[in-house]
Amino acid sequence: MIRTIAILTILLGILLIAGCEDNDCIFCDSNDVVVLDPAPQPPQGVYSITGNDTVYVYWNGPYEEDIKEYIIWRSYEEFDNYVAIGYRQADNNPNLDLIVYEYKDDSVTNGVTYFYAVTAVDDADQMSELSAESVFDTPRPDGRAVFYDRAARPDQAGFSFSPATVVPYPGNAANVYVDRDGNGVFYINAANIDVEIQGMGFTNSFDDIGWAPQAGWSANGWAEIVPGHSYVIGIRDNHGDWNYAKMRILVTDGQTGEVSFQWAYQPSPNNPELVAPPEIGNKNTHEPEADAREI
Repeated sequence: MIRTIAILTILLGILLIAGCEDNDCIFCDSNDVVVLDPAPQPPQGVYSITGNDTVYVYWNGPYEEDIKEYIIWRSYEEFDNYVAIGYRQADNNPNLDLIVYEYKDDSVTNGVTYFYAVTAVDDADQMSELSAESVFDTPRPDGRAVFYDRAARPDQAGFSFSPATVVPYPGNAANVYVDRDGNGVFYINAANIDVEIQGMGFTNSFDDIGWAPQAGWSANGWAEIVPGHSYVIGIRDNHGDWNYAKMRILVTDGQTGEVSFQWAYQPSPNNPELVAPPEIGNKNTHEPEADAREI
């Protein structure tokens, strides 16, 4: 123990005598005083948001003053083979505030699952370990469409999620279709026995439904259509696998029989992830394309 202390004392003494030059010494502060400068802590709170051919990655910067940048890593595996895909310049943070950062990865393919991690790099070019969270995402397509009560326009009464197309009902291509009862109330219906429907009630936005439920499907195969309500659709293929979709009703027109809606479809089998990117609000984030540089 005494020998170890003596060696450390000698090393520190050498550094004090040698001094430091700008930008080339990791043991000096701004006043040219020798200090121990450990590698930065990894970013925390890393998570992702699903988009259409896009994944948004978010993280909290560590409470350290000398963070220079962040590197975003991606892999097809959870624990190995991560490749750097881009970086973000760190904000100046002398007060050690909580800063939430964002990176937009638009070099992805819908239906493919990706794993993400982030590292922090300090002014001395020391890099942290990879962030600890297990973060994965599967981007999926979305859009808007209009279909009609089948009594009014049977050629545009159905909707197929793959491909996303308004189709006739009756017809083999439809996953769901629209009709009305004698009181003019609209209903969304399963087009065949391999389709399940669940009404999710009123939602403030399309983004409120992030994941498909695994139970609670309609026993009758239909649900009343109400503007502002969301619905989750389960579609079983010939192999017994499920694909999930969601819809949110925008407008219904009792005169024309029109129903306008938003939709999203997850092409990855048995993957219930459906969420889309939310508004960032007043979080302190970088704009997605402001300072991104691909590596």
